[in-house]
Amino acid sequence: MDFCRRAAALLARAGLVTLFLLFAWANFTHWRSTGEPSGLGTTLLEGWVAVLFLVRRRPDAVSHRPLAWIAAAIGSFAMLLARPSGGGLAHVPCELLQLTGVLVALASLVTLGRSFGLVAADRGVKTRGPYGVVRHPAYTGYLIAYTGYVLENPSAVNLALFCLSTAFQLLRIVEEERVLVRDAAYRQYSRSVRYRLVPLLY
Repeated sequence: MDFCRRAAALLARAGLVTLFLLFAWANFTHWRSTGEPSGLGTTLLEGWVAVLFLVRRRPDAVSHRPLAWIAAAIGSFAMLLARPSGGGLAHVPCELLQLTGVLVALASLVTLGRSFGLVAADRGVKTRGPYGVVRHPAYTGYLIAYTGYVLENPSAVNLALFCLSTAFQLLRIVEEERVLVRDAAYRQYSRSVRYRLVPLLY
């Protein structure tokens, strides 16, 4: 059983790295062939997420609900299937929007450090930095960055992946809070930080 778990974890890591490399290569080759940068911010974000996935620490408690695992996988990795299409808004504002999302997400992920995880789990409650504004600021950063990418590269596939990713990120928040609410520290934190994703909205 331990061997099976280790093999599954190794395959998951290899799959993530492969998806990221294909995404990065597609954006790089688009830039090289057109002279127009595409997805720089989103590539940086996805690369950092991949690194954190590889070095994350073991949780104190993790969800065993299949829905939590599905939401984590699709919410985290669906946008790695997006590809540059061109024909969108000007690159400069789109890249700035992506980089804004990257900064928000990186500030959140740096605060988490090795407490980062994909599947709903209790890896300790963080309350400082961007976690004093919303309860899931890394996902706020993803939402901003992905919006910039789709505006820069509008296509039916990219829009569908964006909608799919966002829907499962929202589901992921619900699944994470299902686990975290068992922690008294998190219950107290959620009373002081009311919004999950977007201040004054959700």
